[in-house]
Amino acid sequence: MGATAKPSPDLYTDGVAFAERTGEVNDWHELLGLGLEPDTVAGGFYCEKADKLLNFVQRDPAYHIITFLEDRYMNRFVTGQRRIYFLADGDADPNLVCYPFQALDWHLVFEDTIGKTFAMLKDIKNRR
Repeated sequence: MGATAKPSPDLYTDGVAFAERTGEVNDWHELLGLGLEPDTVAGGFYCEKADKLLNFVQRDPAYHIITFLEDRYMNRFVTGQRRIYFLADGDADPNLVCYPFQALDWHLVFEDTIGKTFAMLKDIKNRR
């Protein structure tokens, strides 16, 4: 038997760069147009909808699933409780991993995300 090498993960700390490379679909209207209703304003799906997402990506192989565990994003489906899943249409390399909270400026990115979320909620409240 020959030795087998396990590919090392391609690590990111920049969540925006990770989302761009993987093609994370986080636009609420785009997801609704695909027949999917996300559970979060960021386009995330709770584990109760995992089967629906798995069926979707099986029907349309242009898409894949990103899994958020407590401290990282995995560019593949990881089963389990307390997971949040995202749909993506970019690089599906399962070795891509993002640890956004290890970035030096993670708090600034988090603050920007909260600001965008409040703006989105204001648009919903004002029926735009």
